[in-house]
Amino acid sequence: MAKFGMLVDLTRCIGCHGCTVACQARWDLLPQVQFTKVHRYEVGTFPKVKGGVVTTQCMHCDDPPCARVCPTGATRKRDDGIVVVHEQECIGCRYCQSACPYDARSFNPEKNIVQKCYFCYDFVENGQKPACVETCMAAARIFGDLEDKGSELSRAIAARKAVQIKGTSIFYVPPRNLDASFLPADFQEPGAVRIWQDIVHPGGKTIMGLAAGAVIASLVINNIKGGGNNA
Repeated sequence: MAKFGMLVDLTRCIGCHGCTVACQARWDLLPQVQFTKVHRYEVGTFPKVKGGVVTTQCMHCDDPPCARVCPTGATRKRDDGIVVVHEQECIGCRYCQSACPYDARSFNPEKNIVQKCYFCYDFVENGQKPACVETCMAAARIFGDLEDKGSELSRAIAARKAVQIKGTSIFYVPPRNLDASFLPADFQEPGAVRIWQDIVHPGGKTIMGLAAGAVIASLVINNIKGGGNNA
């Protein structure tokens, strides 16, 4: 059985928002709803200032907390690792939205349901790639089967020394324009997950922490409010 995941190479991402727009068009989302978000940050002090982008989305957790709190079972994890929301079963209680540690869910007031990244599972079932991957002009996104060691995804993870957000299906290649001291020593460390949650979760919120050990650079993100294996 395949286990799907995604690599986001932040050394290639140019922050064009193509992934966000393609996803919105694919799922006919409201203008304010974004399954994929692009966060810009700056570090340092003038004149030595560096900046970059970090993209976030549903992490398709191994043990998704959103599914655990869903009273109707509308949110569940498929055997292939994709976490989905069966929208016809969602009652709009938003418990899952509160439980998500990555602020990856959005409430649709017109349908009274919560929505999120689905890894474009219907495309995947037909042998296609998610819309965000297909549209990425910089080839910063790679989607595939984590169980297949010969897949493009598995080979890229190994070749680019990608790091994984622990307990999720998402891997990153850290930004090239950040000093290594600003990056987590190992995303696999439990503390790194908490740091990542601080990046995207509302409330703590304008600070993007990518740190080695206890060192965290203060990273200002504009318009975060809006953004583990699965949907």
